[in-house]
Amino acid sequence: MSEQVIRVAIADDNEAYRLTMRDVLLYEPGIEVVALWPSGVEVLGEIERVRPDVLLLDITMPHVDGLTVLTALHERHSRVRVVVLTMHDQSSVVLSAVRSGISGYVVKDAPLEDVVRAIREAFAGHALIHPQVMPAVLGEIERQHQLSDGWKSLLTAREFDVLCQLAAGKSNEQIAESLHITVKTAKNHVSHILAKLQVADRGQAVLYAYKQRWLQPEWS
Repeated sequence: MSEQVIRVAIADDNEAYRLTMRDVLLYEPGIEVVALWPSGVEVLGEIERVRPDVLLLDITMPHVDGLTVLTALHERHSRVRVVVLTMHDQSSVVLSAVRSGISGYVVKDAPLEDVVRAIREAFAGHALIHPQVMPAVLGEIERQHQLSDGWKSLLTAREFDVLCQLAAGKSNEQIAESLHITVKTAKNHVSHILAKLQVADRGQAVLYAYKQRWLQPEWS
């Protein structure tokens, strides 16, 4: 069976940067660039028609900025994975993006291979926050170090166990082995978690748990 092609859209008001990223991704196997958008207006107007798997999104754009786009996509329960690609590493911007359910956050001066990795990780349902912006996230966690048991109002104890396994980056097979359940049962638990938290994928579920202070990240 051939590898599934990852459909990527790029939203950035800098035309030179859009074209550079397009040219880089043209040489990446299994990735197809399906749209180039100069502002959030085009993103919100065309994303349902184009239906990319992953959206590379700049935060600072004219008319409708990236954070507004993220909020709108979240309200629409869009299934597109969003990787924020920007110059911003301020804590307020990073945390606003994380709260909106992004699948990755990469700064523009990061190596291009980091951007490609973020795309592939997002498509696989994983979250990737670039080390350069991690201090902003960790700083917020330190200020809110006391964990909450609010998960009890949404999840069963077993579902929370599975959520902890997701935070550790484990696959369905690994979850099944760790919790001594079948792979089918593990898959069902994951599906129930996503539905109850109203998120599109595993990465967003983990980010939701971090935001709600249900879990403590162990990033280094």
